[in-house]
Amino acid sequence: MAIELTTAGFIDLILRGGTFGILLLIIIRFVQRPEFGSLCATGILFGITGLVEIILNSPPMLEVLAPADFVAIGFQQFHFIALWWFIQALFDDRFRWRLTSFLPLTASIPLIAGASFAPGDARWWFTMALVALNVALLGLIIHTALRHRSSDLIDDRRNFSLALAFTVPPFTLFVFATGLISLDAPLVSALCLVYSSVYFLLALGFSYWLTSLKEGLFERTDNGLRSRPDSSELSGADRLELERVIKAMDGGLYLEPGLTIGSLAGKLRIPEHRLRKLINRGLGYRNFAAFVNDYRIAEAKRRLSDPELAREQIIQHAFSLGYASLAPFNRAFRERVGVSPTEFRETALGASVTH
Repeated sequence: MAIELTTAGFIDLILRGGTFGILLLIIIRFVQRPEFGSLCATGILFGITGLVEIILNSPPMLEVLAPADFVAIGFQQFHFIALWWFIQALFDDRFRWRLTSFLPLTASIPLIAGASFAPGDARWWFTMALVALNVALLGLIIHTALRHRSSDLIDDRRNFSLALAFTVPPFTLFVFATGLISLDAPLVSALCLVYSSVYFLLALGFSYWLTSLKEGLFERTDNGLRSRPDSSELSGADRLELERVIKAMDGGLYLEPGLTIGSLAGKLRIPEHRLRKLINRGLGYRNFAAFVNDYRIAEAKRRLSDPELAREQIIQHAFSLGYASLAPFNRAFRERVGVSPTEFRETALGASVTH
């Protein structure tokens, strides 16, 4: 099959080659990370599916795969799901693979089959259902990237979340949606050029950000709550302010319902950006919620072990510790202690009776 290489086609080829090389570099960087975990694994998966995406969306491949478009649709869908996994691992320090992580993949399989092989009008309905699924997944991606932004103590990650949330997911959804629609050859060629240009710029921007030695992004601990403090950049004045923060928290400020990094900064009269630096670099916390929860759970353990409070309901402890409801208290307690508050109290009170 002879393929005429036009000026647009030549530019498209160069951009795709550049993007391919950038994604390959990103994959290599993830592979070389010494602390290989879920973030690196999802990053590699996203990069590999991106490489396949570049090839499958080229004009020659679109022409070759036209009779078997389910191949391109399937890979595009998997690339979108890999993006969701990657963003979850990137912005959620507690990300772990769970059965719910594979729900979009499970739901996509029958929809892809229906959009490719269903007879007549039924194929259109399957196609629209697949687009609707990806719109919902797009919402989850943006929500994941922005959910903890206000309490995130990693400035690099906070600055990156907005750009990532509102560029890569919409672009990926656009590519997927246009791939499901039958278009004339000139329009397909134009869209391919737009696709390769935008993908190249996104990959270039992400690789530049990724290779800027932002070690705080990659640092992970076993429980995702606290890492080794790096106070080398804290001045004497910073350490004095950090002592004020610790003294205020030790004094019970953590019990205030709805305590945020902004409200704490206001109470202590410390600029919010500096308070983030103090808690992150001085104490090793990556997220303000984890910082507050450590205080609250330590106090919860003390109260649950107190025989004088044995009859107090768990939900009353949750409210008095500053939680808005029982569920977040149970979740935070189990993450740090390994058992539920009820189980912990039974064990602690049983031990006090024995002694």
